[in-house]
Amino acid sequence: MAEAAAKGVTKRKVAQQERSRAKVQLILDTTLQMLNEGPADRITTNEIASRAGISIGSLYQFFPKKEAIFYELFSQWLQDTLDRLDDVGARFDGSEDLGELSDAVFECLTRDDTINSRGHWQLLRAMGSTEELVALEMAHQQQVFMRIVSFQKKFGREITPSQTEVLAVLQHHVTVGCLATAALVGDHAEREKVLAWGRKTMRLVYDIEKLNSDTG
Repeated sequence: MAEAAAKGVTKRKVAQQERSRAKVQLILDTTLQMLNEGPADRITTNEIASRAGISIGSLYQFFPKKEAIFYELFSQWLQDTLDRLDDVGARFDGSEDLGELSDAVFECLTRDDTINSRGHWQLLRAMGSTEELVALEMAHQQQVFMRIVSFQKKFGREITPSQTEVLAVLQHHVTVGCLATAALVGDHAEREKVLAWGRKTMRLVYDIEKLNSDTG
């Protein structure tokens, strides 16, 4: 369903040659930098082309509109995030403390601004601007939910079928809040304290046993 919805925002031309691939990446990098500076609705394709030092015609060869650029950026961000979650998950066999996994997830997604910057969260806000972008964000959430649930099961946490989806939703949105805060706080004097708060919050929400004991 996401693939069908994506037809209006996919790339017009797939870059085959190295020069074309470099130009596409330049467009994407420029757009992300502009998102770091301000909201998505203020960005135009003409401004992207100007900042990238290419003609608007060159941009339109690959992307029919700015939403197509957002779609490609978000797709890359999604894949990078999922790859990192998979890498973290593969380092644990379930015999460790679940908090260690939670810390590893937090560290791998907060310490690198190529995957967690202000621009990425501006991009996420833009995902509600078209039906196609909404569909991609929903597909993203489902992929993350699957991994969160698998983490719980690997560590022997008992989750009833009725709890599975709502717990994954809670964990996902708390994680998003912690990661976004880490990106938006920038070089604030209290950055390390804020990161510690985020790390502790994720430790709690990732462990259903602690959640149940606190509510019991």
